[in-house]
Amino acid sequence: MKIFLTLTLALGLLMLAATAQEPADAKTAELEKRWRSLREPKARFGTREFFEFVLEQAALNQHPERIEHALALAEQKQDRDLKSKTYGNFAWYWEDPKPVDLNAAEFAMQRAALTWILYRDRLSPQAQATLERLIKFSVEGLQRHKVSVDYTNIFVMKTWNCIALGERTGRPELARLGYAMLDEWLRRTRLTGVHEYLSPTYYAVDFECLGAIARHAQHPAARAKAALAVEYLWTDVAANWFTPAARLGGAHSRDYDFVTGHGGLDQWVARAGWTTVERATTDDNFRQVFVAPPARLLEELLEVAPRNIRQRWGEPEGERAAHWIGREVALASSGAIYTDAMDKTLVVLLGGGPKQPGAEYLMDARQDPYGQLKFPVGGGHNKAYHVQPFTMSVQHGPEALLLTTATADGSRPAAFKRCGTNLVCWLSHFTFPADARVFIGASGAAAEVRDKLRLPAPDTPVFLKYGGAAAALRFVFADTPQGGRAPVELVNDGTKTKTMRLTAVHSEQKPRGRITCALWVRVAENLDDAKFAAFRQTFAAARPAVQRDGDTLDVQVSGLAGALRLKANLQQEKRLALEGASSGPAAHVLEVNGRELGAPLLDRAIALELKP
Repeated sequence: MKIFLTLTLALGLLMLAATAQEPADAKTAELEKRWRSLREPKARFGTREFFEFVLEQAALNQHPERIEHALALAEQKQDRDLKSKTYGNFAWYWEDPKPVDLNAAEFAMQRAALTWILYRDRLSPQAQATLERLIKFSVEGLQRHKVSVDYTNIFVMKTWNCIALGERTGRPELARLGYAMLDEWLRRTRLTGVHEYLSPTYYAVDFECLGAIARHAQHPAARAKAALAVEYLWTDVAANWFTPAARLGGAHSRDYDFVTGHGGLDQWVARAGWTTVERATTDDNFRQVFVAPPARLLEELLEVAPRNIRQRWGEPEGERAAHWIGREVALASSGAIYTDAMDKTLVVLLGGGPKQPGAEYLMDARQDPYGQLKFPVGGGHNKAYHVQPFTMSVQHGPEALLLTTATADGSRPAAFKRCGTNLVCWLSHFTFPADARVFIGASGAAAEVRDKLRLPAPDTPVFLKYGGAAAALRFVFADTPQGGRAPVELVNDGTKTKTMRLTAVHSEQKPRGRITCALWVRVAENLDDAKFAAFRQTFAAARPAVQRDGDTLDVQVSGLAGALRLKANLQQEKRLALEGASSGPAAHVLEVNGRELGAPLLDRAIALELKP
């Protein structure tokens, strides 16, 4: 692993050198492409793209007339009606008559602020005047936009916008608001961890905005605080990065890539030299906000295996995540679900590189196990959401027990709040890469699943083998809305997504009533044939204890280091018992192998005095 990571770092540094030497005409060609789509925008053209184009075009100091045109078009999508509730904000798409998603002003000003700071003198007088007007009205939109501190990416984006525009446009009260928000976010993160935890998409936004503050804020304490916040995020990423799969591991929130789990964060990790999968972007925005991770993280975290990570991502009970990372396989779980219905609460990662699908649990009511069917979700956006069940889990090192339950009763049950109205089934999936060999039961050869194969009993163990790594899966409990046992099937969905799945079929009809399932997963590595056979025998021989007493379900399994137990009141969706987790203080923000790494960085940042 150490040699592999060292080579990866060396290749990454070579890649950065090549990026730095990229000829300007390559960037010019990219901007020509953007210009062709921008000069006469189509219906779904995003307003923030005007500001992205302006920043990059100004960085090259070319075509001032194109910058003028882009800013003039942006003005057309800004709400200038003083009586409007969305005054100062932007319509998200060109086709939208008025603002709906109020995050639009944040995204627009994120780039506009950098343009104003770095390249204002390169703009024509007309472009300067237009940009100044856009900023003036946007400040009103930003101040009217109320953002929860737990909405991590937008909160830190607003923080950057307030600090940058406040400091650089003569609005000291706006800068003070930004300073206060930065302190608020640091204190909240010290208490709860990052609420949008380990998101492959939104960690990139967090890096971008905190990096911008660290590099471009005028207040020295604000820069220092933001730099420590970026170091905290890099520590979190390094702790949870799984090199054999070249992606961020762990259970995590808000993942738009249901199959492979990639996102904008990959570019940051590539720029750091930790992976060569994504070629670091040459956008000037990225160059101007990048803050490199401490070199020590390579040896202290990335090269350490096995490692156990425990972290908080919220204040309420259950909002905790655990992650065990070996050299060939990783297992992660979360004790609750974030509110966006794109969470991955139980995750296994095998080797196989960046394109290999992950293995993860999700509850589905749309016959969409891989997040391919997108539908309108508000704000003019189309996304793929799944059922959001009540969730609890317990993990001890390389094994975890997950319990989920959801009800479809009532007019607007919480589990289906963002799942859409086109509900056709009720399934619990554990998806996995199709190139893993599949074994059913304690013994026997690998199974051939050409289409669909029903297990002989719902709790029959299934084993995945990939190289020297293996994962054992078992639905120890899965019911139907009528209270019967749900059948469990192995399903091969073909070559399109290169995935298969183990699926508990709660209902083949539109959801009614309540369903519950409990899934037990154990992973191991460095297995030859004899060790794999013993692994199968041991897991299959275990007899889970499941007791149902009215609304109470109590599930216990024999773990490698003792019993894992989850007990819940299903009707109240209340945690009654959780036993067997890896030992250690539950209050840790980010713990790796028993050592708290997050709190010291955040404490240092909070202690810095930020006087306006």
